[in-house]
Amino acid sequence: MSAKLADVKVLHFNDCANVGWFLVRSAARAGLHWDYLSPSQVRPARDPGRGWGRIKWLPYLANRAAHVSRAEVVHVHYATSVPLLWQRPVPRRPYFLHLHGSDIRRRWKEPDSHDLVQRAIDGAEKVFFTNLDTIAEALEARADAEYMPAFVEPALLPQWQAGAPGTPPSGQTIVFASRWDEDKGAEKQLELVAALRRAFPKVTLEGLDWGPAAAAARELGVKLRPKMSHPNFLNWLAGADLAVGQANRILAISEFEAMAIGLPVAALGSRIPRLDDGSTPPVLEGSVPEVMEAVSEALKDPRAVSQALHGRDWVLAHHQADSYIPSLAEAYRQAAGYTGIYDEPAAQQRRKPAASGQLHSGLARFREPSSPSS
Repeated sequence: MSAKLADVKVLHFNDCANVGWFLVRSAARAGLHWDYLSPSQVRPARDPGRGWGRIKWLPYLANRAAHVSRAEVVHVHYATSVPLLWQRPVPRRPYFLHLHGSDIRRRWKEPDSHDLVQRAIDGAEKVFFTNLDTIAEALEARADAEYMPAFVEPALLPQWQAGAPGTPPSGQTIVFASRWDEDKGAEKQLELVAALRRAFPKVTLEGLDWGPAAAAARELGVKLRPKMSHPNFLNWLAGADLAVGQANRILAISEFEAMAIGLPVAALGSRIPRLDDGSTPPVLEGSVPEVMEAVSEALKDPRAVSQALHGRDWVLAHHQADSYIPSLAEAYRQAAGYTGIYDEPAAQQRRKPAASGQLHSGLARFREPSSPSS
């Protein structure tokens, strides 16, 4: 029969910042049915260790093998997840690779993991990177790597609940949307926390209890919230008057979701322009004094400042997955070997699951790579 894009069996394997999940959702809206294996289905949250603990890997290994067996193409998220496809009895499939930040920013440069990450990159049909601050590294590792940003899913975003003009400071909340670590500019963030605390003693400062500098943020007066589910995280953002983004040359999905909900976002420094139109996220940015002045004005009427920034419109124009589906589906089609006629028997043979006894030998031979950070 004629080859159609919907005929390609695609598996999104692992995930970071919900990029894979949102691509799968967007594909479904286009009539495509891609499979999805979440991080919790790929590996246990904690390494069970050696000895008898290895048995705990068995259901994950079996799950990977079953899902990959049903796929013709696999799209892997985060470079150190690729070795999970090399373990027997997982069948070999052409794979695409998404670099999500720290895998190419740090792991690729570390002597202990460079060769593994580079091998994963070299073996991919196509490589994407999601962060503009890793352009140089991504293109050095793979000259044909392409930028594909992180996405927001508008249907999942709650209504903004705060930001009413005239709200007294005691009723206002500023949230720090990113984790407290070096990749997010934690040292500069702490400087901003101290300045905000001095200037707005009655405004509630909140952040995530996540990252090496979280304790320092707490000592400076930030109320820390435990890591939470994605819906709860979005609701937490929606309850704030203003969000502070990472002190870095880029913003990430947390800041884009805050902007898409409607919050004005402040961020120290300046952002790298996009590759397509040269635009940058419309946020309140600059030095600590400049950001403090902008925040002071924004807290008087957060909704008016949000409307003036047009942050939501910018995010929806630049960070939705739908426009990437046609080209990605065609790339999958080519990787799967479609030439116009679908060889049903050959495809069925490719998807034939491995014998169950191979699971045990694969487990014994395999060393689980470290889990990716988001």
